[in-house]
Amino acid sequence: MGHIVTGIIAGTEVARHMIEGRSFAAADLTDGFQLVPLDDDDLDAIGFPFTEAADGFTHFSPNLSRFLCEQSSHGPLVYLETEYFGGMGTQAAVAFIDGSPMDSTLLTGDDAINRALKAIGVIAASGVDEFDHLGLSRHRYTSVWKEVAHNFPA
Repeated sequence: MGHIVTGIIAGTEVARHMIEGRSFAAADLTDGFQLVPLDDDDLDAIGFPFTEAADGFTHFSPNLSRFLCEQSSHGPLVYLETEYFGGMGTQAAVAFIDGSPMDSTLLTGDDAINRALKAIGVIAASGVDEFDHLGLSRHRYTSVWKEVAHNFPA
């Protein structure tokens, strides 16, 4: 089984602001968090140049970083990527708060997403990590997250 997800995790109000006037949608997670799944069309809308992805990432570009900096002025968020198949693969994440990355280094490798989620205040329930606590293992592909995502009422 694979797990290939690209998206942004933010609180409901930040997600609402982020998708306003855009073709994005948000999927409900736990504790008032949302996942804004990003497919190729969404990344193109942000202006993703495929040749400029940061080391360890597939899609994290300077344009996407600028977009995330702007959005994080409304509240903390995490950009994440997973790409696993048959137990092998990688993950990468970066947390943003107050208009800038929280860390000067981008997080890649095992536990990158959990570390980024902790940085924005996600506290896992006993016995699970932050990733599973939010429900990120419910769906394995960005396309499925897009199917369950919604727009907020006006």
